[in-house]
This record gives sequence, structure tokens and C-alpha cells, in this order.
Amino acid sequence: MADGILELWPKLAPPVAQGLGLQAPRPVEIVLLSGATFRPWARGLIPEWGAGFTNWPTGPIVLDADAVSGGTKSLPEILRHELSHAYLGQRVGSNAGLPRWFVEGVAQAQSGEWRWLDTFALVRGAATNDLPALERIQFAFPRGGSAARQAYALSLAAVLSLEDRLREEGGWRALVDAVAQGERFDSAFLRLSGITVHSFALSFDEGLKSRYGWIAAFTQLASVFLLMTLLFLAGYARTVYRNRRRLAEMEAEENSAVDDPGNFPTPL
Repeated sequence: MADGILELWPKLAPPVAQGLGLQAPRPVEIVLLSGATFRPWARGLIPEWGAGFTNWPTGPIVLDADAVSGGTKSLPEILRHELSHAYLGQRVGSNAGLPRWFVEGVAQAQSGEWRWLDTFALVRGAATNDLPALERIQFAFPRGGSAARQAYALSLAAVLSLEDRLREEGGWRALVDAVAQGERFDSAFLRLSGITVHSFALSFDEGLKSRYGWIAAFTQLASVFLLMTLLFLAGYARTVYRNRRRLAEMEAEENSAVDDPGNFPTPL
């Protein structure tokens, strides 16, 4: 795996750094650990399906070699994600006041990680009405698997929403540039978007419900319809079985009557 990282590094690192406006990235240490050693290092701060983490703001990047080899995400995706954390930290520093959802959303946007499971996590959360508000993941993410997956999906959706909202200003990159020049995130957000982070979070939450709520409602309706259909088919099958069994009994009785002449009246 170390050889694979060395081979990928020249291809992956420059685009990630350029995407963050980092002109002269400093070296980043990468630590490869076995699964048994990785978990104590992670200190329970990442979900059980996580394959790596980066000590904020600049590293090192720590990878679970076992999880990377057997996971659903490719090594390039994982490296781009963790490199984004390290290079973003180099660009803005440790006291930039970036929300956690922004940091994770940018990393996912740079690594191209969006999958149907992420959409499913949002739809499922809308169906069960347990999607966390964006402001609830401002400082920390849930550690549980499904809750953490929802938080990551939310963060990416929020950053993609920002990319569209700030398109004329340069997308989410404009926020990174402003913070790198010394402006606080909240202040830069208000100046560039025209609304506060709080207002954006509320609007984003409502928009998400509108976007995925109808899918959830349709899914629930479809589930009810499917259940009713299955119950009808079960009842129909039971009725057919009972009718066939009764017909078989009647045929048996008729055959018995034909075989026994005593069952017929005596001719006059």
C-alpha cells in the first residue's frame, strides 16, 4: 500500500492543493496502521466504517490499511479526502472557525465520494424524520454508523448547495480564500452570501425536507400499497387452496358414488 500511495501522490496532491488555493503545500506525514492498531489511535472519534482520519489542522494522515484494502472506497478517494483536510488546514490555520460540516463537505466534494447510499441516507432520514439539523453538526459528528453517514451526506449536500449559491463569487472556494486572508468564517459567509450561517442552515434544512420529503412520502405510500397487495394475494391464495381442496373432496365423493352401485336407486 505504501508503494501505491507514493505512486498516486504526484497525481492526487497537486489538484487538491490547487482546488483550495494552496500555492506551496508543505509535506504531509502519512501513517499506515493495521486495523487493530488504528482503532485505539482513532479514539472512537470516527465511525466504525471509517478508514482514515487527519489530525486537524495539518496532519498526520492516519490510514487503516485493512479497512482501505477491504472497504468500498478506493485508495485515491480516501487520499483525496484526507489530503483535503490537511491542505485546508495549511491554507486557513487552526483558528479559522470553520464548521465541521463545511470541512467534511469540502473534503467529499474534492474526493468525489457521493454515492447512492448517501442519497439513501438523506431519503431515509426524511422518511423517519430524524435528519439532524445542519447546525447540530457544526462542531462534531455522531459516532454511530448510520447517524454518521447521515451527517456526512448532509455536509456534502450543504457544500454543494453553497457552491451553487456562491457561483458568481467563486463557489465555496471564495469562503476558503476569505478565511485564509484573515476574515472569520461567519463574517465572510455573510458578506459573500448575504445571509448568516444560521439563516443558511435553516433554509438548507427546509429545502432538504422539500427535496426528499416527497420521495419519503411516496416510499411510505408504496410500502403501504405493497403490504396491502401482499395481504390480498395471501388471502386470494388461501381461498384458491380451500376451493381446490373442496373440489377434490367433492370429486372423491362422486367417484366413490360411481364405484358403489348401492348408491344408485333400483330401477322400477
